[in-house]
Amino acid sequence: MLTAAAGVAALYVYNLDGVGLLGPDEPRYAAIGRTMAQTGGFITPKLWGAPWFEKPPLLYWMVAVGSWAGLGPEESARLPVALLSLAFLVASFVLLAREFGSRSAAIAVGTLATSAGWLAYSDLCLTDVPLAVFFSLAVFLVLPLLRNEPDVRIVNPRFAAAGAALGVATLAKGLVPIALAAPFLWFLRAHWRRWWIGIAACCVIALPWYIAVYVENGYAFIQEFFIRHHLERLYSPALQHVQPWYYYLPVLLLGVFPWTPLLFRWSRQQAFDRRRRFLAAVVVFGLVFFSLSLNKLPGYLLPLLPALMALVGASFEREPLEKKYTPWLLACAVLIALIPLLAPILPPSLAQGRVSMSSLRAPSPTQLFYIAVPILVVWLSRRTWTPYLLVLSIVAGGLYLKATAYRALDEAVSARGLWRAIAHESARLCDGGTNRDWIYGLNFYRGSALPGCTGQAPEVRITSSGHEKPRVTRSTDREDRSTER
Repeated sequence: MLTAAAGVAALYVYNLDGVGLLGPDEPRYAAIGRTMAQTGGFITPKLWGAPWFEKPPLLYWMVAVGSWAGLGPEESARLPVALLSLAFLVASFVLLAREFGSRSAAIAVGTLATSAGWLAYSDLCLTDVPLAVFFSLAVFLVLPLLRNEPDVRIVNPRFAAAGAALGVATLAKGLVPIALAAPFLWFLRAHWRRWWIGIAACCVIALPWYIAVYVENGYAFIQEFFIRHHLERLYSPALQHVQPWYYYLPVLLLGVFPWTPLLFRWSRQQAFDRRRRFLAAVVVFGLVFFSLSLNKLPGYLLPLLPALMALVGASFEREPLEKKYTPWLLACAVLIALIPLLAPILPPSLAQGRVSMSSLRAPSPTQLFYIAVPILVVWLSRRTWTPYLLVLSIVAGGLYLKATAYRALDEAVSARGLWRAIAHESARLCDGGTNRDWIYGLNFYRGSALPGCTGQAPEVRITSSGHEKPRVTRSTDREDRSTER
């Protein structure tokens, strides 16, 4: 178990700067956190000098700490998230082991740590992991309260701890964790006289920042943060993330890859007690809540994965590992074997915004080795070793994927590769209409926002169409073509 845990930790922190910041969000959040570290202004998030109220400050504070530590631009943004995720996995093991036993906790934490969704977002500077960590801590903290009937003579400190965790979660992503906590009200209804403890702890943690930012900025904060990025996200197509109602069903199945087959395996011997019903309610309610929203992104489901994998782990509580469950693990092993094949597909797929199979080639000898290992593990290893060896197979495949795909991603998807080619012309650069997937990254690596193009020479115009890599056009090039005509 310790070897598997060390391997997972190595995978999380390996090559964090192997690819530049991705998409529109990572560069923005990293830039805001870097600005906080430079200016010491930790109340109002600012992007290039202007207030930015899209998200609360927790992630920005984490980036600021990374910047103070002297880390590079990518590590200062990503390492705090990776370390927070790893710390949560340790805490989850401790909490779940007390409820369902160490074996079930190891399965729950191991499958979560190596699932595609949790692993990918733990290496990105995004708000999804901080939200998922502290919301899920609140979920796991209240599990013992569901085990027995409440004792009216005892004030359980878990109410305060769970409330504090929800308070930190609201500093990660606003009111989302409060909405996701609705199942708490039903399952803790017998403890209603103690709800005030959790509510007070949540307010003590969260309200100081919300009050301070309102004092500094007034109604502009309410309008942008609560109305636009909370209420309008539910019904307005203006935020450009509109998806059909069933969007999260395939996202959930992909999010727990390669452990998806285990979602369909449940032990008939296992009683579905209040703790398990509570975990299931958290997952189902969250899935319905997010599906009803008009705007959807894959990362929104991340807070549901810990509870879901806790259910998977709990299904092994009283079932001996020696029992024949080879078909289920073999199905997982087949999916694990696909990981090395993703290396050539991932960069063009992310660049084009859709799955691209044109780069798929016959497996190399190295890829064949990584493909064969998980299959052999299931057939040849001892039953008690199989889950841990499969985790190590994912670690090996993940390290291979990072080592081989990141360089191509840096050139095809991240603005860092483009910036390195044009940084020497920084003073002449201008934005001639660049997609948001690229412009925020270019601004981050430049250290300031690109000015708009005026049409006056000398200029180096950057333009893009759709998700394609931007084109760089120099004013002298246009003048030369005009002279030739």
